[in-house]
Amino acid sequence: MSTTPDLHDVHRRRLLIGGAALCAGLALPGRPLRASAARPIEFGIFPYLPTAKLLVDHQPLRQYLEETFKRPVALSTAPDFRSFQSRAQNGDFDLIIVGPGPGWQLHVDHKYPVLAVSQRLIRVFVIVAKGSPFQSPGDLRGKSFAITDPMTVAAQLAMTALREHKLQPGVDVRIRREKTPFNVAKAIEMGEVDAASFVSFVFANLPDNLRDKLRIIHVSAPMPGVLFMARPAPDMPRPDEFQAAMLRFANDTEAGRAFVKTLEHDGLIKPDLKALRLLDQFVPEVRRQMTGP
Repeated sequence: MSTTPDLHDVHRRRLLIGGAALCAGLALPGRPLRASAARPIEFGIFPYLPTAKLLVDHQPLRQYLEETFKRPVALSTAPDFRSFQSRAQNGDFDLIIVGPGPGWQLHVDHKYPVLAVSQRLIRVFVIVAKGSPFQSPGDLRGKSFAITDPMTVAAQLAMTALREHKLQPGVDVRIRREKTPFNVAKAIEMGEVDAASFVSFVFANLPDNLRDKLRIIHVSAPMPGVLFMARPAPDMPRPDEFQAAMLRFANDTEAGRAFVKTLEHDGLIKPDLKALRLLDQFVPEVRRQMTGP
């Protein structure tokens, strides 16, 4: 675990903790955070939405965990997927919400237990501008294609779709990287790229006025969804305690049921580790990306 984070990371964390406290204060007027000598539970959320939306949408879960474990819970993220995965591997987070490919690499290589999985399976879309002439990935020869990070399931399955249509990524189709899915969607809206990959639940969480300008031309086979994970530590609740709290929140509370509906999870379920072995196919590329230059 890194013991000397750079000043930018420290500043980011302070901003996020302050933002979380502010949002909690707005949601619960007159109810201050409990004072605690214990260090905060660091809760990392992969950056699939703008930071402000991530903070607001995950407040109900943060508040529930804080009340359950009687200690502060600090939400945090990173500017891009690579930085987030690096922070997760370095042990910066006690709890983690992450996409299936990078999350499974954390389980396989770093032994982080999977606490829960979103009930809704995900699919990867290839999307284009609503008014474009493209009808399938095969129409994209000589065109540009945006992804977030090559390690993500969205990027890996999109590259597979291009190859299945006899197109070589980076040769027959120009690949452009964006930091976040929101940036990907904006690049299509602005006409900067011709097509892009998108995960189904992220696509559903785009602003209506942006999503309505996009069109789906390819849908992948279903895959396991978002992973909720923990990094075991002696000064933290046990993984089974975190798991029980998350499942109670999602399934037994009104706020939790609204949370999983809003974020397109449908519910949280215990992981079937045998079924999750389907994600093994994505681990080599995650490793390659995280060890490359």
